[in-house]
Amino acid sequence: MDDDIRYEQHVRRVLRTPLLVLQPLMLAMWPLSLWSNPLIGSPYKARYFALMLLLLGISALLSVARSARMMSLTFTGNIWALILAFRIQIQDGGAVGHYWNLPIAIVVVLGTCGLTYRLSHYLTTLAGAAFILFAGQAQLIPAAMPVQLVGLLVGATLAIGIAYNHANSQWMRRTFILKERYRILAETDELTGIANRRKLLERVDAARGESGQAPRHFVMLDIDNFKEINDRHGHQVGDQVLFATARQLDQLDPRLQGGRLGGEEFGLLIRDLDEARVSQLLETLRRRLAEAEPLGIRFSAGALRLTPELSLNELLRQADEGLYRAKRQGKDQTVWIR
Repeated sequence: MDDDIRYEQHVRRVLRTPLLVLQPLMLAMWPLSLWSNPLIGSPYKARYFALMLLLLGISALLSVARSARMMSLTFTGNIWALILAFRIQIQDGGAVGHYWNLPIAIVVVLGTCGLTYRLSHYLTTLAGAAFILFAGQAQLIPAAMPVQLVGLLVGATLAIGIAYNHANSQWMRRTFILKERYRILAETDELTGIANRRKLLERVDAARGESGQAPRHFVMLDIDNFKEINDRHGHQVGDQVLFATARQLDQLDPRLQGGRLGGEEFGLLIRDLDEARVSQLLETLRRRLAEAEPLGIRFSAGALRLTPELSLNELLRQADEGLYRAKRQGKDQTVWIR
């Protein structure tokens, strides 16, 4: 899976709970402000109900968003809708309504800085909110407030919001990188660098349950005479043989996913090839390994086609049976289980 996709999934998991917790607070803020505002007369006007429906609709979209990008876009739309609602309330408040401008702007700047994972998204959210809140207003702040102090307050608030957004984005990126390192360590065989037993069997189990007509095969492969190689040439050469085998598996075909099952035993998951082409692929592997350094490598294998009806344990048992039949029949060959 691509790193960008993994990062998007990581961000979604990090931000989903805070955003969903924030939604009821944002929804409650609007009716509470209406009931508490003595400047607007009745809080039960048709346009207020329409705005509440808009906020509910966007919140519903946010709750079902399946990607970090969609969550971010929906959250931005939610903020813009909330600002629109307050802008209308400010207008309905008459001449004194503009006292709300600065507090609302500060709440938006500080309240959203930790809930967008890219600085560009954060600045876009703020720019749209500022336009909705301030465009066309004859008076942005009360005349009694010194412009210099307001400018200082707005600048400091923006600086804090941008700094926090940047720090939060970097924190999410660092935790993702650390998590990926642990994932790779947990899924990779330390000696050979390919998938370990747990990761390979996860892939095989997932492929076993896939629907569709594309064939999927599993091959269990064991290096012939590996104990003799270790005894005669030493464990260092034995390790080189394992590494050379893994390298050839990794370079053989993009439709093949290999892993080390343990010791000198490897497993191959092969997609989208019929039995004849899988046999050809194994013969290519046999030829390449026979020419590999530090010495020629030979293997025996058991192979079978995956089906949803075949459990993972039964699949491994049958592949193992084919492997040992190949060993008993003289080694350096593949036995198919049909």
